Amino acid sequence: MKINLNKPDYEEMYKVGNVIKDFDDILYLVVKDVNRGYALIDLTDNEVSLISETLEGLRERAGDKDDVLVHAEINVL
Repeated sequence: MKINLNKPDYEEMYKVGNVIKDFDDILYLVVKDVNRGYALIDLTDNEVSLISETLEGLRERAGDKDDVLVHAEINVL
């Protein structure tokens, strides 16, 4: 896995497909859920950690100025 960290405005980070590292160094994937809106998937345990009807709601509930956008490349063998 290749990982690069970037620190744009945290409001711009919360988009589908982005991987975000929080202040506890936990990685989350932003996903679209057809039935429930948007969610954060904790990549440590592959569990849904937060659900919101909108991306803005997800950002408001989970976003923090210390969040970091992660450019990750995952290779499945």
